[in-house]
Amino acid sequence: MSGLWDQPGVPHKGWRCIDADDLGETSGVCGMCGREEIRYVHVMEHPEYPEHLEVGCVCAEKMANDYEGPRQREARLKNKAARRSRWLTRKWRVSRKGNLFLNTDGFNIIVFPCKQPWKQGKWGFKVDDGFGNNVYASANEAKIGAFEALWERLSDD
Repeated sequence: MSGLWDQPGVPHKGWRCIDADDLGETSGVCGMCGREEIRYVHVMEHPEYPEHLEVGCVCAEKMANDYEGPRQREARLKNKAARRSRWLTRKWRVSRKGNLFLNTDGFNIIVFPCKQPWKQGKWGFKVDDGFGNNVYASANEAKIGAFEALWERLSDD
């Protein structure tokens, strides 16, 4: 091991993961070992260390002494990326009102053109009874916004 593992004053155990993120491609470097190229980042904190560290799965396991949590977080991020990559190619149907819709995971998702004159040419979405907060330049952008809103709801369960 190298990087911060060999540095005095850097704790090896007792870290806690406070967030995990997908960089979208393998473009990061592990903040603990300095060697592993990472796509999925685990943000770690320790009460005796002043900074958060962004690390890969293997270092996160060792730092937290948890050999399941980091893999589960990473599997969830991989699942999200895979579902997101297929989202636009799903079979969206057209309602009687002319809106695009998709029923999935127990939710009804609707993508629609905005009707207000000041939002002319923009798109919005609705997941069940909740409208999205943003407007989008295209139907596909609104679909991606709907995916993110759906994912947030699925993550709350």
